Amino acid sequence: MSGKGSSPVLKQGSLFSFFTKKTASVPSNKNAASSDVGGKKSSAPEPKLSSRDTEALLAKINIGTQIEVHWPDDNEYYGAVVTGKTSGKSSVFTLKYDDEEVETIDLRGELFRIVEKQKSPTKPTGKRDRLEDVKESVKESPKVAAGANKKRRILEESEEEFEFEEGDLSGEDSEGSVYADGSQDENDEEDDDGLMVTDEEDDDALISSTKEKKHATSQKSRVKVTPVANPYSKNAKGNNNSVALTPSDIPPARSASFLTPVRSTSTTKTPSSSNNMFSCFAPPKDIDSQESTASTITPNHGTTPRKITPSPYPVSLSPVTPMAILPSKSSQGQKSKAPAFVVGIVNMAGQHMHNHLSFLNNPKDSSGRSSCDPNYDPRTLTVNFSEIDKVNGSKMTAGTRQWWDIKSQYADTVLLFKTGKFYEMFQMDADIGVSVLGFSYMKGHVAHAGFPEVGYANFSDKLVRAGYKVARVEQTETPDMMKKRGAKCRGPKPKVVNREVCSILTVGTRTFCYLDNDSALAEEANGRRSTGTVGPLLAIREVISQPTSESESNNISVCEYGITIIDAVRAEVTIGQFADDVLRSRMDTLLATFQPSEILVEGGENGASATLLSLIKAFQTTSVSTRVERVNPTESFPKSTAIDASIRKRLDRRSPAHPWDAEETLGELHARRYFPRSSRIAAEGNTSRWPQVLSAAVEGGANLILSSVGAALFYLQRSLIDEEILSMGIVKAYVPPAGSGSDAQTGTNAENMMKTMAEELACERDSITLPGPDSNETVSSRPCLEFVSNEQDVADEAQINHMSLDGTTLHNLEILSNAQTHTPAGSLWSKINNAKSPHGSRLLRAWLLRPLFQKADIDRRADAVEELVSGAAAVSMSEARPILAKCGDIERLLSRVHSMGGKYGETVTGGDPGHHPNERAVLYETATHTKRKVADFTKLLQGLRSATQIPELFAGVEIRSGLLNKVVKLIDDGGSFPSMEEELDWFFQNFDCKAAEKGLFEPSAGMDDAYDEACDAIARIENELDAYKNEMCSQVLQPASLARSKWTYINTKPAQKDKYLIELPVNVQVPEEFYVKGKRGSGAKQVNKYRTPVVEQLVGELEHALDVKSAGKARGMQLVFAKFDSKRSLWAAAAQATAILDAIGALAETSGKAGYTRPNILECPPNGKPALQILQGRHPCVDVTHSGNDFIPNDLSLGGGESQGNGTTSTDTSRVLLLSGPNMGGKSTLLRQTCLISILAQIGCFVPVEECAVTPIDRIYTRLGASDRILLGQSTFFVELAETAAALRGATRRSLVIMDELGRGTSTFDGTAIASATVKHLVERNQCLALFATHYHSLLEDWKEEPTVRLGHMECIVEGGDDETNHEESSEEHNITFLYTLGSGACPRSFGINVARLAEIPAEVLSKAKAFSANFEANMNFGGTQVKVTASKAVQLKKRIEDALTAGNGEEVGRIWQELQS
Repeated sequence: MSGKGSSPVLKQGSLFSFFTKKTASVPSNKNAASSDVGGKKSSAPEPKLSSRDTEALLAKINIGTQIEVHWPDDNEYYGAVVTGKTSGKSSVFTLKYDDEEVETIDLRGELFRIVEKQKSPTKPTGKRDRLEDVKESVKESPKVAAGANKKRRILEESEEEFEFEEGDLSGEDSEGSVYADGSQDENDEEDDDGLMVTDEEDDDALISSTKEKKHATSQKSRVKVTPVANPYSKNAKGNNNSVALTPSDIPPARSASFLTPVRSTSTTKTPSSSNNMFSCFAPPKDIDSQESTASTITPNHGTTPRKITPSPYPVSLSPVTPMAILPSKSSQGQKSKAPAFVVGIVNMAGQHMHNHLSFLNNPKDSSGRSSCDPNYDPRTLTVNFSEIDKVNGSKMTAGTRQWWDIKSQYADTVLLFKTGKFYEMFQMDADIGVSVLGFSYMKGHVAHAGFPEVGYANFSDKLVRAGYKVARVEQTETPDMMKKRGAKCRGPKPKVVNREVCSILTVGTRTFCYLDNDSALAEEANGRRSTGTVGPLLAIREVISQPTSESESNNISVCEYGITIIDAVRAEVTIGQFADDVLRSRMDTLLATFQPSEILVEGGENGASATLLSLIKAFQTTSVSTRVERVNPTESFPKSTAIDASIRKRLDRRSPAHPWDAEETLGELHARRYFPRSSRIAAEGNTSRWPQVLSAAVEGGANLILSSVGAALFYLQRSLIDEEILSMGIVKAYVPPAGSGSDAQTGTNAENMMKTMAEELACERDSITLPGPDSNETVSSRPCLEFVSNEQDVADEAQINHMSLDGTTLHNLEILSNAQTHTPAGSLWSKINNAKSPHGSRLLRAWLLRPLFQKADIDRRADAVEELVSGAAAVSMSEARPILAKCGDIERLLSRVHSMGGKYGETVTGGDPGHHPNERAVLYETATHTKRKVADFTKLLQGLRSATQIPELFAGVEIRSGLLNKVVKLIDDGGSFPSMEEELDWFFQNFDCKAAEKGLFEPSAGMDDAYDEACDAIARIENELDAYKNEMCSQVLQPASLARSKWTYINTKPAQKDKYLIELPVNVQVPEEFYVKGKRGSGAKQVNKYRTPVVEQLVGELEHALDVKSAGKARGMQLVFAKFDSKRSLWAAAAQATAILDAIGALAETSGKAGYTRPNILECPPNGKPALQILQGRHPCVDVTHSGNDFIPNDLSLGGGESQGNGTTSTDTSRVLLLSGPNMGGKSTLLRQTCLISILAQIGCFVPVEECAVTPIDRIYTRLGASDRILLGQSTFFVELAETAAALRGATRRSLVIMDELGRGTSTFDGTAIASATVKHLVERNQCLALFATHYHSLLEDWKEEPTVRLGHMECIVEGGDDETNHEESSEEHNITFLYTLGSGACPRSFGINVARLAEIPAEVLSKAKAFSANFEANMNFGGTQVKVTASKAVQLKKRIEDALTAGNGEEVGRIWQELQS
């Protein structure tokens, strides 16, 4: 029990109290008699009750019950009110005595009696009830009293138990409601501490003693909250863990849960899928007319489930903004009126105060623009504060104003608003919490929900996955800090602790730091990248060229793009600039390659084109989590709320900002100093020390790149991760494969520059130019040029390094994902992804998307793969693969350690390392956060140490492959693997990972001078305190022996308040300088707590030293991380080496399968012909047929006919295979497997064939399937022709083209004509390798004599005759059997009627179809005569008829008719 002079204890503010406030009636307990011990009532002890009577009496005790407890020592009864009850223990209660002393006691073994409540005057009540003062119960220690005979048991309460108080808030111990009582004076100093929610004082005081002296003006009745099992622990259980409110004066039906999502039978409304993401650019939809479905929610107090009606304004992600839940104008043009809210109860969705605010129903941004304005900024909101006061019925508090001020700058973001240990969601954000997270509304007319700090990772992850932006708003000062700040203020004192936005999470900006849920990373590691949960952020700047007739006819580029790709997980930036055609084929390739999870496009009247938006929307249909955000040409930048003006200056950006402006972007990059400066004199010097790619873009005038960089930079700055990402200094170049058209071979200067740099980086990444002493293994990097016709100099082929795969090919061949579910299952990627480490898997994916082209490069990689398939190196590799699995994601962890090592420090930005809001945030789960930080660092250290074993495994093994030798041998042994044992040993010796996880890490001596000095000061002060004690006990205090034995320093732990109070019995005589700070006990057994000036001075010094030491411990870890980060190039070299080895090992794992053979890569000299020869080839992704039988292999031979440069020749000169056969006969499978075999061969992998020889292919073009692009306004036939056009314009002699049933989307004559002309172009102009599947038999007739064209068909057996020629009605015998084998020559028929029979077309329809087929064929053959209209004749005939009709020449028309009849 504290003495009179004890300072008040601040309590955890209630989740309920933040937005609801009312002065409640407080019952008063007045005892007839009292003494100097509060509430004492003289009375003889009553006889002890029987156990039966005791249980009956205990059953009558509830929260708020007035009782009197007998203290045997004093032989007195003392009045108390029951404020809590321990769950699961019916007799253990928390009592608050009349003198404010609090203790937990088991009443079953005590004498007590229940006192009937007496009526007492009540305070004036406001308009709303209020629940306040949420605080965690703490473990209480037994009461210490000398000679106490009282037998009582103090039990430890659960850490998960909370108490609620009801009544008015006043003084320091209350947080203060954001919504003030109507009768409150706005300048009332009693509520100055509103929102000062902290648990520091509570924890310290309660741990040290079970008695508290509260600073309160009236007694408060308590509301008990039954503790819930931690919802984030493994032992959490269903609804039994819900919060139960059981105050005597509050109806149970009005209770609400805020800790765990309520299990509801209704379907939770979540934001819409990515398909509807583009509606975020439109005004909010009319949602008044949407139907609402009643849902059953189980009340948390355990009563019968009740029906409640959800909000009539359901949450939708259509606008991807919390504003979406607000009502808007109805379809009739009338404003819908939200149901009136009711004060003091749990209101339903759509019934809260914010639903009545007109400025939310028709929002305007900070510039006053409405949502229908093309320049509307959904990130900002104009707030009408007077309307809020009017609707609420009282003037808002400072806390309310603080929330709305932040919301006005982050209107499209869900605010997780920190109050003490809880993140709270208010107003429209609470609607989202209820709808998406399954929370229940809390009591009050202001929508309100929340969760503890420990749940941030899980709940923020759910919101982000649902498509929302999530802002974490933290307290950045404590109440004590606020008071000190107020003492220095000359004007009005602050009434609320300062808060700042510390981070904004979206699907594209999550770095997965120690605060976040990293489950999505496990999904990526398991190969489920297509889900979009870990994709990068993509910023696109588009410039449309003026359309011309030439651009339409020649397919010249119609637009140009600048792109910036941010991989926030690994802190990598990729930039590029390229021209694109009318179909946006290169942009489509980029989307398919990187699969971004978030895309930034330019907004405003002249923003992104409708074509680009449609392309992105079409991409969203295959990527379930992709989010789209508009960034306008002019944007407002949120103002920092930091207290320090210098920090605000560093965090703020000039507003309005122009994100897409290249010059402003360059100025920001210089001003923020993300990269090392080249000059200390010039404010904006040159970029020579910047990352090479970015510097080249600046020097080369690539303004579109800088424009997209500016938009990405603006978004990163808003998300407060700009320095974390850019200070890593990793900038790469990327340019998609060139599209068709004459511009493909030239491009802009910026594009060509990016191509060159991209190729150089790709060569380094792909290990073509690994550093090492063996210069013979180094291949000079070459710029990547594209070719569009055979007229180009064949010698330029030497400049190509990689095969090009565009987006259409990636989709048609199902390389990364299947076409049905858009997941990796069944794709080529899923078949070869045998990598053990995440960074090895990413490298392998990059290889798959960019197969090699030069024979020397392919053979170099294939040699390494072959050596790991069998032999001594294979044995070592089998031992190395488990080690690679232990390495973890080194690239990601390097980024994490970089961010933890002071990314905002002087080494990077030239200033105070504490300017980021995270550095000032008041967090209570620091132990958990520290554990996560240390865990990441430990994983990295152990992963690198595991990697050091790799050279040892291959030591002594004779390795013939130069590439493999470089990867597994140390630099000293002629390889490229870094030697890092010595560096790693230093960190293992100076960083105790296990101690650091427990928060016990202390910097080693000499690591931090300030920390060393603080440790010395603490030791000195503790010695001086002991010396002071000895001096006083021996010379001053009387009796000396009693003083020496009883002198005790209390509160000696670093986290405790009132440190080193002196406890002495009351009968020890002390000098006047000893003043009482508190006392415990009474009478002769009283013990006083003293403070003296000497101790006070020493404690002040000690507090300062402890602060320095505490900061030093945190800084010590940061220093270790920074030291580790300083050697990042060493660790990155190890990451590259392990990634290459892992990728090669994955290919070796695939190559070692039965039936896989190393392909023979052929030379193709200028006078040679490309060739593709496959013996018994199989589809890599299909093991069995649809009927369950083994896959049937096929032989295929195309090209050759001349010397191949390797001593082999071929007599087959055909380059084009015209493939016919029945439907479902395997034509498409043969086409696809040929392409996939070629791709595998050129990434260095073995292929599923008996023999294979192939000249490297520079590009694969595909025309497969039948599908439209409705979102792009493209019909099925248009898509067919667009894919065909790309092949005709871009294919070279080294390309491979596959086309399946071209022309089926139009009439037979037009289709035949187009197909015939296409084949002619491929044969005569492109001269490429091609497989052309068709059902146009006249086309086969036209080309059967051409030596460069070979006819083939998929064989089948028709039992009982052909349905198309046999017109008898016997049906059961006409069956078709597919042989799936490639035969020579043309197939006489397509057997469509037979396939229709397999599809169970009705017999009547089949009969009519056979008759129509016979008649049609007879007509085509002109009654059985020898005259036929072939494809080539059809084109000429059509032109003659058109010319005759145009000229009005009837005679010519007649002659044509006679010719046809003859």
